[in-house]
Amino acid sequence: MGIQTPVRTAALLLAVCAYASASADSSSSPAQWAQWVQRQVSQLPASRAIQAEQERLLAQSRALSQPLYNPSLNIDYEDSLDITQTVGLSQTLDWSGKARASRDAVAVRDQLAQLRGDKARARLLADSLNALVAHAAAREQLAAAREQEQQLRDLTDLIRRREQAGDVGQVDAQLAYLSLGQAQQALADAESAATRAATTLRQQLASQQPAVALPAADRWQAPSLTHGVVQRLPTSFDLQLAEQQLALAERGVSVADKQRNTDPTLGLRVGQEGGENLWGVDFSLPLKFFNTGKPGYEAALADSEERRALLEKTRNDIQARLDGALSDYQQRRERWETWQQLTGDSLARSDTLLKRVWQQGELTTQNYLQALNQRLDTRLAGIALRDAMQQAWVQWLYESAQLNDWLKDRKSVV
Repeated sequence: MGIQTPVRTAALLLAVCAYASASADSSSSPAQWAQWVQRQVSQLPASRAIQAEQERLLAQSRALSQPLYNPSLNIDYEDSLDITQTVGLSQTLDWSGKARASRDAVAVRDQLAQLRGDKARARLLADSLNALVAHAAAREQLAAAREQEQQLRDLTDLIRRREQAGDVGQVDAQLAYLSLGQAQQALADAESAATRAATTLRQQLASQQPAVALPAADRWQAPSLTHGVVQRLPTSFDLQLAEQQLALAERGVSVADKQRNTDPTLGLRVGQEGGENLWGVDFSLPLKFFNTGKPGYEAALADSEERRALLEKTRNDIQARLDGALSDYQQRRERWETWQQLTGDSLARSDTLLKRVWQQGELTTQNYLQALNQRLDTRLAGIALRDAMQQAWVQWLYESAQLNDWLKDRKSVV
């Protein structure tokens, strides 16, 4: 007597259902993959743009570190009762230390330029890795949809022949036709998703097809890189940027304070007057009666206080983001590992077993079709779980500034 209930069908499916994850994760050497990713990203126009922007900021810093004052050449000629001719040089002296304060600020600007470049490169690398992960998942989902569509197409042909032979009724045939129509719609959706993923990959990595396959899913972890949030907080790009911005604001206070002081100008001139040699010394000092520079100094102080408050806010925000990113990765990895344990190695074998049970009459056509759909859903769930786990891993590495460390570790793995 055939199995008639959905409960019995689900029990049978769970007993035989698992995905051969080894085939889904068939991959090349992690070292080859890491080398290809780093080489591909480094050759992107976006990488060159990041480098050019960093060089622009460094050049601006060098411009700010130049001496404040240039010497002046003065030539004077006067024809009155006596002809007077003089030539002289004058130089404003940086007695207040403005240049030294500016150089201190320039050193911080250089650090900021380097950090902004590093963060932009890390973001580009993270986006590239996410595009690779999404592309791999979309291709596997497409392969699963094609397999399901072909399987139902073959089943429909078989049922049509059995219907003609009188082995099955019209209801079974109609159920098979309906399932095939749904599979074709699912295949069309999977094809569109794969096309979008390929387009995103091409936009992100200038490659429509990766030259090297993704590492196996169990390689998307590194115990040494999952230390607690407290250890990773100081390495965060955003926290380092906030710290350097506060340092720059503090240097700005020093610069504004120096700007309140005046610098004297000394000059020496020599020449002739009425045939007699002459020489002279000039001295000038601006008098800050009207513009004392106090508003600029007060603005710099306020900016420094604002940056100090923003640093505290940034520290709290980053700690929350790191906590969330690490927890999200750990939870998603746990779900994916649980899925692997539940499915074991049987999903790859379930197709043959389900077909045999159906042909032996122990499973109705309706329940057989339902089991095939459940098998596909289980397979797609595994792909989605792995995709989410890998993208969560990339996000954690980006937030904790460890992407390059992880890729370097992959390059040493055979």
